[in-house]
Amino acid sequence: MPRKYGTTVHVSSRRPLMLRLKGTVILAIWRQLLLIGLFSAIVYLIFRFSSWKMPYSLSLVSVMGMVVSLLLVFRTNTAYDRYWEGRRLWSQMTLCIRNLTRTIWVCVQETETRDLLEKKSAINLLVAFAFATKHYLRDEYGYNYDDMIKLLSHIPKYSIPTSTQPMESKQALAFDLLTPTNIPVELSYYIGSYIKSCSNKGKIDASSVTVMNNALVSMMDCLTGFERILRTPIPLAYSIHLHHATWIYLLALPFQLVSNMGAVMIPATMLAAFTLLGILGIGYEIENPFNDDYNDLPLDDFCKVIQAEVDSMVAARAPVPAEWIFSENNYPLVQSHLSARDLSLLSLDEVHSLMQSENPRYTKEEEEKEKARVKHQKSAQPQRKDNDNGDGNISSVAAIGVGADTSND
Repeated sequence: MPRKYGTTVHVSSRRPLMLRLKGTVILAIWRQLLLIGLFSAIVYLIFRFSSWKMPYSLSLVSVMGMVVSLLLVFRTNTAYDRYWEGRRLWSQMTLCIRNLTRTIWVCVQETETRDLLEKKSAINLLVAFAFATKHYLRDEYGYNYDDMIKLLSHIPKYSIPTSTQPMESKQALAFDLLTPTNIPVELSYYIGSYIKSCSNKGKIDASSVTVMNNALVSMMDCLTGFERILRTPIPLAYSIHLHHATWIYLLALPFQLVSNMGAVMIPATMLAAFTLLGILGIGYEIENPFNDDYNDLPLDDFCKVIQAEVDSMVAARAPVPAEWIFSENNYPLVQSHLSARDLSLLSLDEVHSLMQSENPRYTKEEEEKEKARVKHQKSAQPQRKDNDNGDGNISSVAAIGVGADTSND
């Protein structure tokens, strides 16, 4: 059963993960495991039937095991970071394609049939960009693929027969056959020219043009990020040293275990080799997440999802707000049981009154408390004024008394 792209992960089999073989690295390392087992058996036979005594100390196992473990952890984390970065960049590219499709389909004006056909053709290029990126990351250069040829049939470079092309185009085509072509970059030129054409003809406002250009720039940024992951492998010296350290540890392990474990040392060494070589194999498996292996990113499914979403988006005419807002089935005020069309016949104050009654600021108890508080404040204000007047009269009398005493003196 093929993998499914959806909300669940690893749904291709009902068997427990422990019993699954597909998707593991066992098929890639089983020869190495047999080699380790054969070497361990030879060490055991030498120990069993000869007088040569093997080293007994386990210090080498402890020291080498810790070093190899740290190297393998770093290697696996580095590989998974590349895997996750590839997934993050693809999600960002998907977001840009969605935004560009939405902006073109909704914001670009349609005054005639040609405008609609131009919009649909430009949106087809966005879908083709996703498929072209997938093939480009897998070193599948060219455009003669079932998922691309129909989307690029209206591009002159890919539709005109070679015999009818001018000499310059023939030379360019011959150059493409000898050197890898970056079709996603070429498609960005056509998408950018469409945005420029819409802006020059006044079919779209300036803010939407900015949004579309920013989305196109982000798509190219994602493509450059894909190339960074694809063209920048782990340094060769580090990979070689990691292999050397792992194999030295595995080849030294039988000499350290045979004295204590005897023949049991053979499966024990193979188990240790399965663990370490398996981690090493996983790192190389996910280092390049763009291939079509089982543990790579399901780019085929991602592209199909993008195509399905875009086809669903452009299957109907761009929604007009007046059609869905002022519909008889739209009830903005739930408690009023009036549709938006009925509410539009009322005055602005009446609608505000209905909204206020539907969403009161206070509950009944809170409203009573608020009224009591306001009433108390109003009743306290005259009393405060009377107190102020009384204090003023007392001050005046006191001042008069002081003046009289002064005159008597």
